[in-house]
Amino acid sequence: MFVFLLVAVLGQAPAVAPSEPGAPSAVRSQPDVVPAPAPEPPPAVLPPATHELFQRIQNRVAQVRIIERRSGTRSSIGSAFFVSGDGYAITNYHVVSDVVLHPEDYTAQLVLRTGGEPVPARLVDVDVVHDLAVIRMDEPVKDFFVLEDREPPQGARLFAMGNPHDLGTTIVEGTYNGFIQDSLYERLHFSGAINPGMSGGPTLTGQGTVVGVNVATMGNQLGFLVPVHRARTLLGRALKLAPDATPALMETVRAQLIENQQRLTEQMLAASLPKQTLGSYHVPGRWIPFLKCWGDTPHDPEVPYTVTNYQCSSEEDIYLSSRHRTGVVAFLHQQASSQELGALRFSALYTALFSQDPDTVEASREDVTNFRCTSEFVDVGGLPVRAAMCLRAYKRFPGLYDLVLRAAALNASTSGVDTSLTLGGFTADNARKLARRYLEGLSWTK
Repeated sequence: MFVFLLVAVLGQAPAVAPSEPGAPSAVRSQPDVVPAPAPEPPPAVLPPATHELFQRIQNRVAQVRIIERRSGTRSSIGSAFFVSGDGYAITNYHVVSDVVLHPEDYTAQLVLRTGGEPVPARLVDVDVVHDLAVIRMDEPVKDFFVLEDREPPQGARLFAMGNPHDLGTTIVEGTYNGFIQDSLYERLHFSGAINPGMSGGPTLTGQGTVVGVNVATMGNQLGFLVPVHRARTLLGRALKLAPDATPALMETVRAQLIENQQRLTEQMLAASLPKQTLGSYHVPGRWIPFLKCWGDTPHDPEVPYTVTNYQCSSEEDIYLSSRHRTGVVAFLHQQASSQELGALRFSALYTALFSQDPDTVEASREDVTNFRCTSEFVDVGGLPVRAAMCLRAYKRFPGLYDLVLRAAALNASTSGVDTSLTLGGFTADNARKLARRYLEGLSWTK
């Protein structure tokens, strides 16, 4: 820090004429007065410079390499950071997901420094809901982070570390912006560049205290972190396992998914279901705070009808693999009306709307079965509703399903509402409970 002192010249004393020789002095001479020195300000306490921080902790961060066994080459990379002298490190679940799902095809390695030799590593435990994993190598390490739980003040300067695009260990500066409000899965907002390859690395204060784990980005200096207390909880559980234990990680993931969907189900069933007005109908509104909702009515003068959309989504999901996401809640309403179409033409339009495929949760044939559907007409508080309920099962995680509910109500010849509910990763019983509760939100406004 440079301290600049500004000295102002306030004025000068008036000049005194010298006395004539031999004349008495009109002014007595005064001894020079030396002012007392001003006290020095206390030194400012500053965080270390970025390069000093980097030099001090760079050996605590490693690159994670996922190796495809048949070719012996890298399939993907990420980052990790050591949290124990026994070689335990934290990373993201999504970095090591291939090892969890296909241990016969993939293995993991850690590279401790740029240009260093890879060291075999094994998975110890995972937290799939919060996208975390504990990985361990057999060699001890001298330098590691101690996980604390100290939330920095809003706007604090932070530093994210990792291995972006396989360029070596990198440090990036950003700003702490606290917890994301109304988030389904706990996340911190970090204003900094978290690039591919930095997933699983630490974000820390200038003093070297870990605040969170790099997990995702939306670009434009918009990054997201898993709070450090989640990593500390997972590490505590992992350290209790026997060092040579072979964890049943697939069963661990399944149990965590079932526990998570039960929590969501109880939370949603305990909440009142608000009603949103859409034309002459009431439809389910923002059911729970983690849902984000929007509405829109496209205007096209050449189209003889209008369709008003209202949709809500959790906007978040749980990463299982690059082709399979779960833990989703979303719904869409479409209210169609026309002043120009007759009853027959409007009926054809309405049928076309109902036959559209709704958005489903991302999954591949390797992950889920085909949907099996049942359709019937039901009476919802005097409102006749045509409903179709479809379920598909998870192949790797028995007992979990995706649900899509479609429902349509028509109380006039040229006006109707179509709605769809999508749930990802629920038990069949809980999915049906939520679907029934959702249908109760449909009614006429009159």
